[in-house]
Amino acid sequence: MFPNTSWSVLAAILFIFAFVNLYSLSTLTTKPAVWYDEGINIELARNFSEFGKLDLIVEPLVFSGRGANVGSTGYPVTVPLAGFFKAFGFGFSQARIYMLLWMNIFLISLFYFVKKIWNTRIALLVLLLVVSFPSFYANGRSVMGEIPGLAFLLFALVWYFRKKNNFIIGVFLGLAVVSKPSVYAFFIPAFAALFLLDREDFFKKIINFCAGVFLPFLGWLMIYSEAAFSSSLWRALQNHFINPYAAENFTVVGNIQNNLGLFLRSSTLIYFSFFAAVILLAVFLSRDFRKNNRAVLILAGLYALFQLFFFLKSLGYFRYLIAVQIFIFILLPLAIKIIFERFYGDRNSKIFAATFLIFVVSFQTAYLFTKADIFYSNETQDAFGYLRENFEESSIGVINLPSLASLLPPEKKFQNISTYGLRDLGRNPLSFEHEKLPGVVVFESSLILKVADTASLEKFYRLDKKIGRILIYAKKP
Repeated sequence: MFPNTSWSVLAAILFIFAFVNLYSLSTLTTKPAVWYDEGINIELARNFSEFGKLDLIVEPLVFSGRGANVGSTGYPVTVPLAGFFKAFGFGFSQARIYMLLWMNIFLISLFYFVKKIWNTRIALLVLLLVVSFPSFYANGRSVMGEIPGLAFLLFALVWYFRKKNNFIIGVFLGLAVVSKPSVYAFFIPAFAALFLLDREDFFKKIINFCAGVFLPFLGWLMIYSEAAFSSSLWRALQNHFINPYAAENFTVVGNIQNNLGLFLRSSTLIYFSFFAAVILLAVFLSRDFRKNNRAVLILAGLYALFQLFFFLKSLGYFRYLIAVQIFIFILLPLAIKIIFERFYGDRNSKIFAATFLIFVVSFQTAYLFTKADIFYSNETQDAFGYLRENFEESSIGVINLPSLASLLPPEKKFQNISTYGLRDLGRNPLSFEHEKLPGVVVFESSLILKVADTASLEKFYRLDKKIGRILIYAKKP
């Protein structure tokens, strides 16, 4: 990986990786707290490991039957995690260590890619920009598809710039898309535009590329072969594409108007908008920058435009922009150097550019340790420990709390999930007949129950324990 690398560069690389891993291990399962979507992905992996089904359990050893459209992260992430559970046991620690491995794979692929298209110095600067960025840890430690998808994407880019097989490029990109469709799907038209601009053998390239992209999708069809040809599944996927949040008052125009306002209020969007403007200025100032980096600029620019539109019409989740942010970091060091060269000449440009980038890295590092909004909590683990200690023999009903449900024994678990785009998966545990009601019911204090469910809770249960926001109700004798 590092042929002919000087000892100083190797030492810098080792320091960067040591920092990432030691910092991550210090709060591995608590910062960020294991959250809603992540809990779904962890249970999908657990169930595939134990039962061979990539689906959620809604009643003791009963699957929902809706696994094909459950969760926003695909099988290239959850199926290997299932294998990791098989090898090393199940738990949040194992899940997060698995994701830490993905973070390391991504950083290796990032360094290799930038080193190949530019040089080692820029590759190190890009690594420093990424590993000091708080969102890298917020997105990377969670069992989600953003960081694995970025690793697959970089593999595709390495193959593209080495002029290798377009089928392999498509396979890697397909894995990225299946890992996180909402983040990486727009790279497909961006790559297609690159092939079109290459002009040479366009149809041959695009056919091989599309065949490669289809291969990971074929894997999805095989996993969900029982449901793959069901019209109801495709209607559900179509409805999800049109309105991914299943919101009654959802309008594209309304969401765009709301999210445009974030560019004036959000420090993150202002921060990256400034860096994007710096890159655009470098593009305007330097013909060589445009010419020598044409493919990267076209790919990043087209993707950013598509993804920005997707972000604007969404509910404004910043994780949708993680790949845009990483591409800004990739292009920033060279853009800064070009701008300083234009205004200060070759002699001083390197010093000024290095000073500016060191300031950015220092600022991000200080922010990471002091102000970063990475939510800390161990409530889920504490609640699970309490349930295991006090209700080991009881059945447990969990309402809209998949992070906790993922830890519970599958033979004792009732689960109901109802959120944006995933309505009423499983029956509410409080809606069963008295004889079938679970021994314990757990939900967050912010949950608003239906009138009938509230009546059932008051009649048959008592509050046993409150752990942070988590309420544990035990069945009355």
